[in-house]
Amino acid sequence: MSRKNILSLLLGMMLSQSIVAADFHLVTENFPPLNMTSNGTSYARNDRVSGFATDIMRSLFKENGYNVRFTLMSDWDKAYDTAINEMSTGVYSTFRTPERESQFKWVGPLYEEDWVLLASADNEIKIETLKELHNYKVGSFVFDGITDYLVEQGITIEPAQNDAVNVVRLKLGQIQFWASSSLTAPYVAANFKVPVTPVHTFNKSNLWLAMNKDTDQKVIDQLNKTLEKMHQSGEIQTMIDSYNI
Repeated sequence: MSRKNILSLLLGMMLSQSIVAADFHLVTENFPPLNMTSNGTSYARNDRVSGFATDIMRSLFKENGYNVRFTLMSDWDKAYDTAINEMSTGVYSTFRTPERESQFKWVGPLYEEDWVLLASADNEIKIETLKELHNYKVGSFVFDGITDYLVEQGITIEPAQNDAVNVVRLKLGQIQFWASSSLTAPYVAANFKVPVTPVHTFNKSNLWLAMNKDTDQKVIDQLNKTLEKMHQSGEIQTMIDSYNI
């Protein structure tokens, strides 16, 4: 084969690879039912990443003709740093805070969640304000916006590595209340077959897709426009409802 033909072949292979290469890389953490793995591991890629937030991402990027690959990481901080440092990368789902505003370009809100206090179904304690929690043990999990909010309100938290630990502690009576999200707590409790009751809603929050700040603004605008249509059509709520939340 001549050198010219070899160069042509190599060029063709490079072009072929560029065509099938993913346009965007989205990273997340294991946080059922928003994001989770299909095989129960703490790390997964592409089709092995599931959850309703992931379903939203797939539909959103597909609608705009973008290829996207997914990575679910065991470490949220690593996922967050990946989106900050790597072009064409985004992290989902996250809170849009003043501290984070200039670090990313934002797509959303994806959906809204209530921040709730839950108790065992047989717990008859009534809670009307957060101040009443000072006499009780409250579980939440580390590195979470809900935990940070409660600590700022002066509430002492019994921290856990994840909400699965909290629902078990609630069942065993090690904590009286569990602070969590209205989107995740029912799913986790049902998986552990622990009957729980929401007793107080103390905040609401929107969650977003945070894209690397070097992402073309036209892409951000296009994604936000499509996302708004998905909300209006009821597509997003249908995805959430499919997980029996």
